Amino acid sequence: MKNYSLNLFLALILFTTGLVLADINPVNAESRGDMKSLAKQSIIVWNTGNTAIADQIYAPDFKMNWVDQDVPDINGVAELMDYLSFIRKAYPDMQIVADHLNVDGDTVVARITFTGTNMGPRGDMAPTNKKVKISAVWIIQIEEGVITEQFDYNNRASILTQLGYEITPPSQEN
Repeated sequence: MKNYSLNLFLALILFTTGLVLADINPVNAESRGDMKSLAKQSIIVWNTGNTAIADQIYAPDFKMNWVDQDVPDINGVAELMDYLSFIRKAYPDMQIVADHLNVDGDTVVARITFTGTNMGPRGDMAPTNKKVKISAVWIIQIEEGVITEQFDYNNRASILTQLGYEITPPSQEN
């Protein structure tokens, strides 16, 4: 009887573990064809820094375009993961939520909300320990079941003011 109970207990543990891990939604052949699923997987990569998922969903020559930003674009999955490591150190509690996903052909438009507390440096900017919340738009290009290019539209001035920086226009000389 004890052996039967132990086997039942172990089976229950394995089943529960499977349910928990299934919530991670690993990429497979079926989900690669599903554009929204691929966009959601991208958000998981940003929220977790999971390299294994990134290698599955991004093309090796993936490009991230920061629209109207004074930062260099990201070229390739390795650069993306380096950037995610950098931004996750600056905002260790960062969270991206998809507020809306719209599919049009091989493009997904995602309206997202980014939240996080600036507890680490952002380049030469010291941590402020202030919370940031911004809305952004991602335009995600998908080809042959992988993300090839992404455009990020966000309001950097809003981020900086939420962090406590003052934005002053250049002085005008007469």
